[in-house]
Amino acid sequence: MLKKITSFILLTTLVLSMVFSASAATISLNIDGNAVASDVAPVVEEGRTLVPVRVISETLGADVKWNEATKKVTINTAAYEVVFTIGSKNFTVNGATKVLDVPAKIVDSRTVVPIRAISEAIGAEVNYDAAKHVASVNYFTKMNGTVKVTGSTTVLPIGQAAADKVNAMNTGLAVSVAGGGSGAGIKDAIAGTSNIGMSSREITDDEKATVKVFEVAKDGIAIIVHPDNTVKSLTVEQAKKIFLGEIKNWKDVGGEDAPIFVQTRESGSGTRATLEEMLLEKESVVTTATPHASSALIKQGVAKNKNAIGFDSIGYVDSTVKAIPLDGITANDKTVLDGTYPLGRGLYVVTKGTPSGAAAMFVDYLRSAACQKEIVEKEGYIAIK
Repeated sequence: MLKKITSFILLTTLVLSMVFSASAATISLNIDGNAVASDVAPVVEEGRTLVPVRVISETLGADVKWNEATKKVTINTAAYEVVFTIGSKNFTVNGATKVLDVPAKIVDSRTVVPIRAISEAIGAEVNYDAAKHVASVNYFTKMNGTVKVTGSTTVLPIGQAAADKVNAMNTGLAVSVAGGGSGAGIKDAIAGTSNIGMSSREITDDEKATVKVFEVAKDGIAIIVHPDNTVKSLTVEQAKKIFLGEIKNWKDVGGEDAPIFVQTRESGSGTRATLEEMLLEKESVVTTATPHASSALIKQGVAKNKNAIGFDSIGYVDSTVKAIPLDGITANDKTVLDGTYPLGRGLYVVTKGTPSGAAAMFVDYLRSAACQKEIVEKEGYIAIK
């Protein structure tokens, strides 16, 4: 009898141990086939998997805002606004009220919500593998259709690399990207001839009445010269006078006795518009300047002429040209972000009203953590996240 009791106790202990181990198993989060790390692991409550809002949202390109007073967390993608309230089973998607099985809650100072609710609210697919304890979300890998993107040649490298990435992830998707300048991209979006316009200048109030604006990167406009130019720095005032045609010889700014050949972008360029706004106080670049139709071409123009000067995105600066500090401050990530470099700016994409379908998802991809790290920073620009 004692042996039977002992055996029963051992068996019961083993079963309870197995149950406890299964319930305590760490749940992994997988988004578009990639494991996503979080300082707070997903949890299961009443048969529902809850995940940290910020991790999943920012991986999918959304903005997350927390309101301490109302205990609400708001997730904004290109197409959706989803609002959860801690402790409430009600949540909203673009203003429409929906009901959760399990309310949002706080775990280790992180807001967690049911993964199915947040994912399906923005059009993602959700699966949970109970055997492997893996919660999976598919979003950028379920894009389909065609998306046309046009505009700024400054933003073009980001847009093209992002298009190549999502096209490779989806068999039924065709995202095409072309330049043409910021003005053309915004006009294309408004006219409906493209789904998304790219801009390297601020969007005007009149344009904002029609388009929705999304920042996809930060940038600085570098003043560039030939690598052999002996000038090491310019003041903001000197640079201004050069591009206005008031200073015409390099000797007047500490360089050799040689004429200055000003290179500029074409009319309609967002980079030119930003330079004229920020450096030239809304005056135009001197009319004798040589115009170039893209960021790549103005760089080439400066690289070919020892006495040339131009301006370009820091994403285009390489060993073929030299970036000149302004007032002793070099254009780089730190000086643009802290505002000490005088020609910092945002880079944007715009859509006519709120986008939908693949166009909205492409905007989200541009703003996703992966794109910011693997494309924006790799291309020489500054990540927004």
